[in-house]
Amino acid sequence: MTFIVTCHSPDLDAIACSIGYSELLKKKGVAASPTFFGDLSKEVEFVKKYTGFFPPQKHEGKYPDGSKFILVDVSDPADIEPEIPPEKVIEIFDHRELVFTDKFVNAKLNIEKVGSCATLIAEKFREEGIEPSRNAAIYLYSAIISNTINFKNLVTTQRDIDVANWLKSISRVSDDYIRQMFEYKSKIRNAMDLIFLIEQDFATKKTHGKNVGIAQVEIVNLEKVINLYRKDIKKSVEKLKKEEKDDYILFSGIDITNGFNIFITYDSESEELFSRVLEIAKIGEGYKTDKIIMRKQIRPIVEKYLSK
Repeated sequence: MTFIVTCHSPDLDAIACSIGYSELLKKKGVAASPTFFGDLSKEVEFVKKYTGFFPPQKHEGKYPDGSKFILVDVSDPADIEPEIPPEKVIEIFDHRELVFTDKFVNAKLNIEKVGSCATLIAEKFREEGIEPSRNAAIYLYSAIISNTINFKNLVTTQRDIDVANWLKSISRVSDDYIRQMFEYKSKIRNAMDLIFLIEQDFATKKTHGKNVGIAQVEIVNLEKVINLYRKDIKKSVEKLKKEEKDDYILFSGIDITNGFNIFITYDSESEELFSRVLEIAKIGEGYKTDKIIMRKQIRPIVEKYLSK
């Protein structure tokens, strides 16, 4: 059996890729099963409820002997289940600049810088002359819209736009669908809702001997939420820094309707690092950008800076 696997606590892009690629392989006569481990994001919950369709199985324990693996939206051994032997990975799809593909010696690589990994999977359908099911198309379309922030993200390419338009025609979602999805992921009724979002999408990476944590939250009405829960954000970020033993940590809020970030740091070391790599005079407790900068764009800059 070939298992389509993602990173820990996968976002919508990862889940959509696992659903889409497993469907494509099955249509080509390959036995494939999408799996995940950890928690699911609120966007995944939204699409799951909308479609009533969710084939990935939550995995626990060990995989059967003889299993093979395909990684989607992930290429770092530290982000996959420890039960997956790197030498058993036969294919990788990812769209990041910073990848660790040298660890997977037997894998066919599909690494291209597009806005969403779902774009790469959807293009595979088109190359094979196979149309995805409506449900798979909804997941893939939603993932592209989510990752590119409805094409406002600077990482958006024409390939993302073209394939998203193709998928939308198959998915037959309403023009109001995107607004519904963004509002669902932004439902924050109290501080605990916001803390869940921060912790669910938090990631620490060891870079040149330093632990670098970035908490990325993508919501509507970002400034209002930060002003309401400023103390709670600080408490959550400081807690994560301590638990993960981070040397540096950044809070990055993204307003998904108006297209900007608000960066926050809470200690002098993090202030100095992220101010330098982002070329900002002073981040402090609230620097607002005029464009969207994603975590996947920040990581390579941090890597380059710390390498010096």
